Amino acid sequence: MKKFYEKSEIWFAVVWIIIYVVVMGNLRNNFGDGSPISTLGLGILAIVLTVFIVKNGLHRKYGFTGVQNAKRYLFFLPLILLISVNFWSGISPHDRGLTQVFAVLNMALVGYVEEIIFRGLLFKAIEKENTKRGIIISAVTFGAGHIINLLTGQATADTVLQIIYAVAIGFAFVMVFYKSKSLIPCILTHSLIDMTSKFSGQGTPAMHSIAAVFLTVVAGGYALYLAKQNDTVQRSASE
Repeated sequence: MKKFYEKSEIWFAVVWIIIYVVVMGNLRNNFGDGSPISTLGLGILAIVLTVFIVKNGLHRKYGFTGVQNAKRYLFFLPLILLISVNFWSGISPHDRGLTQVFAVLNMALVGYVEEIIFRGLLFKAIEKENTKRGIIISAVTFGAGHIINLLTGQATADTVLQIIYAVAIGFAFVMVFYKSKSLIPCILTHSLIDMTSKFSGQGTPAMHSIAAVFLTVVAGGYALYLAKQNDTVQRSASE
């Protein structure tokens, strides 16, 4: 795996995206989010990626570091606002007992794995040649990847809305990683968004639309704010 990575980081990232989409699609379609089999599959992906990164001394490159000067990033409050959307329609666990536990655990793993793949592997591979292109491709690919939810029975309209706000969230996450050099805030936020989604109330179609607009505006606005931050100041603050 290391030789493949050294030969082409971009293709390494692409292959991992394909592996993730295929594995995730099959697990959700055949077993559902609340299955221990899904936990096992996602857990294996998470372990393999983590071991590869740590074993090869790539933890700093892929953002396994703390954040300095959190004030500069507004203490990541916009990211917390994104998490709050799942509680707008009340709190209602989607499953019971161990099924709910596994569902929440699986969502935590989804956030972890997706951040490593899309913000870590893919962005860093493209950034070597063109930073702006890396930011755009990372965000758009992440958003478009949610089309997989159509395979699990999600309504087309809901999926389209999800893709739109996921692209905006993707931009926010990649800008956080690019500016702070830490993937930790992205992993935590992404995992918490997915985990709390398993406790969200049903909500009305109108509420879903309002939430989608809110997510798009907040995430997009935060991404623009971060984009305007002076890199020179940021680098000097982290040195």
